[in-house]
Amino acid sequence: MDQKLSLREKLSYGGGDTASCITFGVTSAYLSYYYTDVAGISLAAVGLILGTARILEAGANLFTGIAIDRTTSRLGRTKPFLYFTTIPLMVMFFLMFVVPDISSAGKTAFAFATYLGFCLLYAANNTAYGTLLSMMTGNVKERLKLNNYKLMGCGFGNMIASLCTLPLVALIGTPGHYSFVSTALIYAIVSLILLGNCALTCKERIGNSPVKMDLKESFCCAIKSRSWIMLCIINCLAFLACVLRSQSSIYYAEYCLNRASLASLLLTMSTVAMLASSPFVAKILSRFGNRSCMFFGFLIFIVFSFVMYLAGGNVPLLILCSFLCGIGSNLATGPAYSMCSDTMDEVEELTGKRPQGLMTSVMMCAMKLGIAAAGMIFTTILDAGNYTPKSAQVSSALAAIRWNMFWLPMIFIGICVVLTFFFQRSSKKSLL
Repeated sequence: MDQKLSLREKLSYGGGDTASCITFGVTSAYLSYYYTDVAGISLAAVGLILGTARILEAGANLFTGIAIDRTTSRLGRTKPFLYFTTIPLMVMFFLMFVVPDISSAGKTAFAFATYLGFCLLYAANNTAYGTLLSMMTGNVKERLKLNNYKLMGCGFGNMIASLCTLPLVALIGTPGHYSFVSTALIYAIVSLILLGNCALTCKERIGNSPVKMDLKESFCCAIKSRSWIMLCIINCLAFLACVLRSQSSIYYAEYCLNRASLASLLLTMSTVAMLASSPFVAKILSRFGNRSCMFFGFLIFIVFSFVMYLAGGNVPLLILCSFLCGIGSNLATGPAYSMCSDTMDEVEELTGKRPQGLMTSVMMCAMKLGIAAAGMIFTTILDAGNYTPKSAQVSSALAAIRWNMFWLPMIFIGICVVLTFFFQRSSKKSLL
């Protein structure tokens, strides 16, 4: 239980999250815009595509977690999923941004098929990646350090996605319908290299024996931890809020501020905040515990989201608030996988069993449900506000963009603040 991890292994694991966050960040921030304003797919169809695929992805997360718990392989329990999904995942990521210029029904069908394929492969790959953290070491301090590398990798991935995407599209993209193709290809190749290195370098050291429990028994063991239940609900709402904010940024910058280029800067400041705060997260968690960090992190997000709303066109204040919102978000949700591993320790302490694949996958399933809800809520609100792509927006459309950008995220994070009070400390070994 006292395994020390090498710097190479920590960097490789962090690199895996860089790859995941490049693909996730680009799809979260730019795919809906690409579908509506570049490919010319209707808002209603985009909402259906994003919502349906993410709901099915949540089911794939759960299925993968159960499969990991029951896997016996010379490669390990998570490695087979990493090896066999990485290349197809990057192919699907590239194809999402190559919607052909055909009929409306044809474009919608192509977008749905490629996005669904990406989501299902991402679910299998990312569930295995997330579960791997709990299997690399049983040392709580080492796990927190490893999670810091994961957070920094996530920060780099999100920064690349938010800072580089639009400039790359402008620099190397073919004007018009296929403007995102070259950028998507570069991201796919970089992500393939990073995820491949993670799969080859990182080793499983604990929990290598398959869990000999059926689904019902595994779930009954997992729900012994009230903190795990709260963690799943909180992550669902937090991802809902953050994806709403991320998807809205380009619309807010272009139509409310009349400065489309500002979207990249606003999105980048959140990731800069993640990178700046990640080295200190482990120490803060060790000092104050998970519940206090979540509470104050969410509170910071709400306060500076409101100030950001009041800032209007004050660009320096918008940038500062975006940075501080990023710090709050990272403090509250950044250590999610490390916290989930702590709840696994708690369940093992209470029951003698460790259904780590199921517990990781259910938490990820909750996150994906939040993302799915964000996609449907986002397009529904825009449609209700009479949003029209590539046009000057009426006042109701501008109000809808602001609701997606500010008010709805603040409401959902406010619910998270209340739920933190139900987070309990039950395990003597964890940091809950």
